[in-house]
Amino acid sequence: MKFFGKTLGLMLASLTLASCGGGGGDGGTFTPQSGSITITATTTSLPTNTGGWAPSDHASNQAELTITTRNADGSLLVGQDVSVSIAPVSVAALSFPVSDDNDDFDNLYQSFVIKGTNGSTNAWVNASTTAGTATVTASMIDPTTRRSISKSITITVTSGVGTNPASVSLAPSPAGVYLPDSGGNSASVIAAVVLDGGGQFVPNPVNADNLQAEIIGNAGDAVLSTNSNSGPVQGTSVATHTVNGKATISFQAGNSTPQGPVQIKATADRADNNVSNGIQDPVSFTVSVVVSDGKLFSITITSPDVNAILANTVSGDVSADIPPPDPDGTYSLTVSALGTDRQGNPVLPGTPIRFGSIDEPVGTFDAGASANRFLIAGGDGNPQEGGTGFTAPTGHFRTAGGGAGPGDAIIVFGKTQHGAPQGNEDLESALTVARINSETSLNTTAPFNNNNTTGSSVDYGAVLDYIVGRSNHGNITAGALTNEIGVAHATLNYTVETLGHIVAMWAQGDGTDRVTGSSRRVTDAVQLLYPGIAPAQLVAFPSPIPGNTTTTVTVCLADALNSPIQGVHIGFQMNLGGGTGSVDGNGTSGTLDNTTGPDGCVDAAVVTSGMPVSTSPDAPSGKITFSVGGATADVDIVVQLAFISNGGVGRVCTNSTPGARATIKAFTTTGDPAAGVQIAATCNGLTVDPSTATTGANGAAVFNITGTPDSSGTCTFTAEGVAPLSIQVTIPGADDFSPPCGP
Repeated sequence: MKFFGKTLGLMLASLTLASCGGGGGDGGTFTPQSGSITITATTTSLPTNTGGWAPSDHASNQAELTITTRNADGSLLVGQDVSVSIAPVSVAALSFPVSDDNDDFDNLYQSFVIKGTNGSTNAWVNASTTAGTATVTASMIDPTTRRSISKSITITVTSGVGTNPASVSLAPSPAGVYLPDSGGNSASVIAAVVLDGGGQFVPNPVNADNLQAEIIGNAGDAVLSTNSNSGPVQGTSVATHTVNGKATISFQAGNSTPQGPVQIKATADRADNNVSNGIQDPVSFTVSVVVSDGKLFSITITSPDVNAILANTVSGDVSADIPPPDPDGTYSLTVSALGTDRQGNPVLPGTPIRFGSIDEPVGTFDAGASANRFLIAGGDGNPQEGGTGFTAPTGHFRTAGGGAGPGDAIIVFGKTQHGAPQGNEDLESALTVARINSETSLNTTAPFNNNNTTGSSVDYGAVLDYIVGRSNHGNITAGALTNEIGVAHATLNYTVETLGHIVAMWAQGDGTDRVTGSSRRVTDAVQLLYPGIAPAQLVAFPSPIPGNTTTTVTVCLADALNSPIQGVHIGFQMNLGGGTGSVDGNGTSGTLDNTTGPDGCVDAAVVTSGMPVSTSPDAPSGKITFSVGGATADVDIVVQLAFISNGGVGRVCTNSTPGARATIKAFTTTGDPAAGVQIAATCNGLTVDPSTATTGANGAAVFNITGTPDSSGTCTFTAEGVAPLSIQVTIPGADDFSPPCGP
């Protein structure tokens, strides 16, 4: 105590001397004090934003902050900028009144500068959907001391419910794995998430595990592995703990794991968020991981709908110009084949896929039903299951299209999407012909599949579509390897002279027959037309054509580079203002009899009769719209009026009044009566009724003319586009009728 008192005395003495200027000093120094910031909130505890409210809703998830700035003497500090920030924004964000720097109260900020406050300003804290704590900090530079001063406040956001587990979710990546001896990835990482009733991550368990994972059913030698509270664990049932509501579990397939979906179930305890002491109130989630061998079981060939065709160039450079600067007259179509194994997983990367195509023999464009169709083809094919024989009762293997021979390809369509009956998918094939035995029998160089997908070989007889032929006009990439998603790419190459020509192509790989263990060919085949570059162009000429006669219209189809497209059926639709018509004898709508020829064109025979006269160049008597895909071409049908003539003037007695009746006829340029022609009439000294009339189907219009008996005058009749007709008309007297016309 004495020491403390002595020290205090020395300090007081020293302060006294300093304040009196003793010892030759400068009178001492003065350190100015900085101002202060205070933050108050209407509440520091907010619920999560479960209603998706905006700041302008001023809902229960919002708190108003009042920020006050003061000088050191306690007076309000006016005109100073205040910076306000919040962290983390995953828990809450700030909103501010509308100002020059904030055009909408509903804008949310992590930080914002409030400029030139008057000593007190406001901001709003808006809770998000995540529970937790957020810290709001307000800071400024004291204008006197130039020191930074700040103040913070903590806002707590709660879900309003307990923190024990309410839901579990699992997400495997990838969802499919392979047997270890296949060479593919045999492990899947499963992300587990445990949430409470408010949708928030459960708290970290203390010295315990809070999630149990197990394989359901027989999984052979498959195992789960994870980190438990006590360290790494592995087995068919394991326990782990979440960190911030998340845990990771690994599934590893074994070579004896049965192929197919394997179920993994994860369970938390909603009673106490602890599975180490047992599970009282389970909450679970189950997910499946597909295990397979990665061997090719099914293949699908396809091509993109857009940006699929490349116009090749002499230089070999790829050009975006249409047309390219140096086209070489060939196109290349992107072709893709997607391979899957029997469990639906992608085949293993590097799986070889073979491609092929045929495009002859084909019917010529004017061959009717067989136009641009394969000639050695039918719907009654019967491949020999497990053998090389193929028969078709109605086949013409030696004569159709000049006949087939060794080295040609035979395509058999066994899939239901190709029209085959159920149960023949294994017979979808593309094989090389070894020999032609007869019109209805041939052999291949390799056997067909056993068609034993069900475990037993099945023969449904002669029920499958087939094609036999060779490639004369195009080629396709011979082979490619699948990528990580099981896709192999190829290009179908062909000349511009064969656009629209039919072609069949296939993709094929090798799998394993699950019954015999031998090799099995896996094939998909499709038919298409050698496509041109979009958009297609369709033209039809001549237009207009005369109506009420027989006329030939030529319709031509070309692609965007004006290359003709052959072998295409063109549709049509007639719209007539009256009368009847047909195209190629197929009525007013349908398809032309022939396909487009090598020049891309086809002739259509148009027949019309009884059509009315066209009233103006903008109103034809009818129209034909030709179409294919999204391309259309219109041809107008015009019936032109040639002249009007006097069809005769006769006497009539109407209501005891004598008069005259004039019949005016209209004719087309073909000399046929013109129906629907509007004729106007005016008379000098006489009365005409009606003043206008329309010709009927016989091309005639009738006018009644009256006046003083025995008087006469000139009546003039006019129709658009032709010379007027003038007729001298005399009104008969009453005695010119027998009996007399009168009362």
